Amino acid sequence: MTEKCIFFTEEKELYLNPPVNYQNDQVWARKKKANDKQSRFTVERKKFAKHDTVSAGVCFGGKGWLHFVEEKAKVDCTYYVGHLLPNLIKDCNCLLSTRFIFQQDVVPAHTAHSAQNGLWANCPDFITKDLVTSKFAVSKPNGL
Repeated sequence: MTEKCIFFTEEKELYLNPPVNYQNDQVWARKKKANDKQSRFTVERKKFAKHDTVSAGVCFGGKGWLHFVEEKAKVDCTYYVGHLLPNLIKDCNCLLSTRFIFQQDVVPAHTAHSAQNGLWANCPDFITKDLVTSKFAVSKPNGL
């Protein structure tokens, strides 16, 4: 039953209107492509698409809120501990009010001492950076 008490967290970048590779796309039309206006087949996109970074957590009991990272903010240890971690722990407490295990990946902002200390102070249990890295090293197939 321990698996149902784990709260998984992640940060992701969401791209708005990302660049797309149309190499294998096909157009189905009644007329030949040469007879249609070329502008009908082109979609203008910026080379560097606008994006937003969000942080969220999920568990067997549900999902937390999406927490948007401020524009042009770097998610380093200070930002993670000051802005994202308190919100993620609050979501976790709302979904799993009893004992829970907080899990995060091994990016530097999560494995910093201040982030680990914040988890020790606010979570009944969490998967430490040492355990995550040792599990990853064991489960990672050779040659990758």
